[in-house]
Amino acid sequence: MKRFIAVAAILAWFTVSTLADDLAQLEGKWSLKKTNAEGQNITQTLEIKTNTFKFRIIRGDETTIYAEGKLKLEKSGPFNVVKFTDIKAGSSESDLDDINDDHLSIYVLADEAWTMAANFDKDREDQKPSLDRYTKASN
Repeated sequence: MKRFIAVAAILAWFTVSTLADDLAQLEGKWSLKKTNAEGQNITQTLEIKTNTFKFRIIRGDETTIYAEGKLKLEKSGPFNVVKFTDIKAGSSESDLDDINDDHLSIYVLADEAWTMAANFDKDREDQKPSLDRYTKASN
């Protein structure tokens, strides 16, 4: 029994340590370019600071969607999960409403990229599941 408790404690410490390392690596601004459902070129940005995020969808020079809230990293079996909570969204930073919906994405941090499986956690109107590969913006 003592051996089991020791192994469990080591695994718990390793998980917390790994997630803390991931959070430190995620600090900063991430972006990706893609085509939306209407065939328009857009840029998505995610800015991570401590346990908060700011998300933008930009078309041309205009922000069309802005969201902010909290984020938390978790483990679910062998998967790394990012959980976006307390989300407020709107067309700009000054036009925000609570959306009353958490978003969970499985992620991988590798090769200087943050790859997320987004919108697989539940069906959402006008938000199809996608695999998004963000790269870190140089400061």
